[in-house]
Amino acid sequence: MNKRQLSEEEIDELVVAQADDVQAWDAPIQVRPAGQSTSIRLSSAMIQRAKFFAQLHGQRGYQSWLKEIINERIQLEERMFSAVKRDVLAKGRRKTTG
Repeated sequence: MNKRQLSEEEIDELVVAQADDVQAWDAPIQVRPAGQSTSIRLSSAMIQRAKFFAQLHGQRGYQSWLKEIINERIQLEERMFSAVKRDVLAKGRRKTTG
């Protein structure tokens, strides 16, 4: 097989074409996500609430929904931090020029 990167569509086509051919498949491998990951312990009540809202928002599962919420919150905090930092710097410049 060629060493170039295959597109997702090409990979899907290969998998479908070779699905019934036992000889085409290697032994299963375990793949870990790149980078560090962590876990957060949540109470069963919190998980049930998260599952409810994930379903309400059309997410596949509560973990995907929680990741999205955390990502959105971090982006919001970064924007707010940048705005406060700009304000503090602007006030500092006004004091030195005023």
